[in-house]
Amino acid sequence: MNIKELFSQFRNLLSNAAGVEMSFGQPTKIGEVYIIPVAKVSFGFGGGGGKASVKVNKAEKNTPVPPEVNSENPEKEDDGSLGGGGGGGVKTVPIGIYTINGEVVKFHPIISIKELLAIMAVISVFLIRFKKTKKKGK
Repeated sequence: MNIKELFSQFRNLLSNAAGVEMSFGQPTKIGEVYIIPVAKVSFGFGGGGGKASVKVNKAEKNTPVPPEVNSENPEKEDDGSLGGGGGGGVKTVPIGIYTINGEVVKFHPIISIKELLAIMAVISVFLIRFKKTKKKGK
């Protein structure tokens, strides 16, 4: 499989999976209330390749290359190596739910422990600074 075919298949896969279906879950009915989960979806992909040249001493340059080293063309000297790679990842983080009760739609955010600790840290810093400025005023 060549690189163009690979990217074409990858593009088709992303175009089929992308859209609101990635961020919004299927509605669930509980009693009279519909619940729709919402998530933040992020993804990234990358790849690369290159060729590394090999330094050849003058003495080694005049030495013939054995056929087992370069079986395709024993006359051609192998002056480097090729390498490449790629990877990707998808991350989904729940951010809340929508509730639909009759004609009333509400969003209920999900607060993670990290966010809660960050908010508490910011509030603590402001309280400490407020107390310091209050002491200087007396």
